[in-house]
Amino acid sequence: LMHEFVLGTLPELQAHGELMKRFPDMEHDEPHMAHVAPGKSAAMGWQFTRPGEFYYGCLISGHFEAGMIGRIRVVDR
Repeated sequence: LMHEFVLGTLPELQAHGELMKRFPDMEHDEPHMAHVAPGKSAAMGWQFTRPGEFYYGCLISGHFEAGMIGRIRVVDR
């Protein structure tokens, strides 16, 4: 199956997930998103510029709801 990696806050991911349900063929070309075709891999680099709680997930319909989500905590040094 196709998968994607989208980085953002939890409210951003939830809102974008709802949009993906309405427009499942929506294409993305954002630096905080990566699409991964079946049988392939991808790499993405990101530098956080502020502390906070961020999330990543696959927003293809049904994937996020099935548990394809993770959390990143960025702290000050």
